Amino acid sequence: MIELLSGWKEAAPATGAITAIVSAIVAFFAFRYTRAANRRRATLDMVMKTLLDDTVQDSFTKFRELIRKNDDTTDCFKLASLGLPEAKGTPDRRTMLRALNIYELMALGIKRKIFDEAFYKRWHHNQFMMDIEGCRDFIEELQKTKSTLFCEASLLYSKWEKNGHPESSPNRLKMAWWGLVRNHARIDQAREVAKAR
Repeated sequence: MIELLSGWKEAAPATGAITAIVSAIVAFFAFRYTRAANRRRATLDMVMKTLLDDTVQDSFTKFRELIRKNDDTTDCFKLASLGLPEAKGTPDRRTMLRALNIYELMALGIKRKIFDEAFYKRWHHNQFMMDIEGCRDFIEELQKTKSTLFCEASLLYSKWEKNGHPESSPNRLKMAWWGLVRNHARIDQAREVAKAR
């Protein structure tokens, strides 16, 4: 019995150190899980606020009408004209800025790890990509005077354009394998599917 207690006494420091290490690892994973859950919750809150707010929805409806008007070849209206200094304060310019500010906020929140990128991308990928593509002329006109305007949304667009939607895009390992076996048709097909909206 004395020998057993003596053995425990010698093992006590090692046991304490192992317990401390295990506790630190558990705390680290609990912290990471909580942060990820909080990011998903913040993203969901922002998405729901955007969906349920009638003013925001009306603004996005007008925003998309302006994009369609810009794409209409029979109409002489161009979105780039709203980026010119003489268009400041016009209702159409405010409509464009209001919608793009929401996208800029989401992009900045994703970059700063406030919002969950994977969640937002699965929910809003196609619409985000179409909207940013549709108003590219307006953004570029604004960036001529101040290059930082909507830079976060533009960066997120570029990133997502390379990666595609998570459901319709094969992962990088598959793409690398197809490259190694020279299956260029599959690579081209995957890129076309990723770009389809």
